Amino acid sequence: MRETQEDIDRLQAVLDTSAERAGDFLRRSFEMPEHSLSAIELAQELQGVQTVALATVTAKSEPRVAPIGALFYRGDFYIPTVATAARAKHVMKRPAVSLTYFTKNDLAIIVHGSATILTPDHPDFETLEELLQAYSNVRTSNWGEGIYLRIHAETIYTYARDRP
Repeated sequence: MRETQEDIDRLQAVLDTSAERAGDFLRRSFEMPEHSLSAIELAQELQGVQTVALATVTAKSEPRVAPIGALFYRGDFYIPTVATAARAKHVMKRPAVSLTYFTKNDLAIIVHGSATILTPDHPDFETLEELLQAYSNVRTSNWGEGIYLRIHAETIYTYARDRP
């Protein structure tokens, strides 16, 4: 885990606020709070590169969702991609995104928020490159115009059938 105590506290605040705002049906179906993950449990669960479904919005306000790898670092999701990718172009003009990670019916993590683009001049870029290389033996910088999309979570819902 690379999260600081400040990262964990921030993440826990988002989780708590999200659970408080959840509707009745979501609370029942996700069995909140008994089957909700804490910030520490969430960070432990998301080590390595995870395949997530990332949704962006087109110029015509149409949703687009596709699987992609993601890193979880310091309490945020980071999506390695290239500046010329459609999802990056969507985010440049319409930063609203949703992200979902799940494993069968055992675990679900749903994130709603906004994305920002991190270019190679960002202070965290090289750390993200090192993490990506350690987990998957690739670097976005080898793809040409490699970037990361940082997902700023405004809402996070979690469900763990067998809570750790």
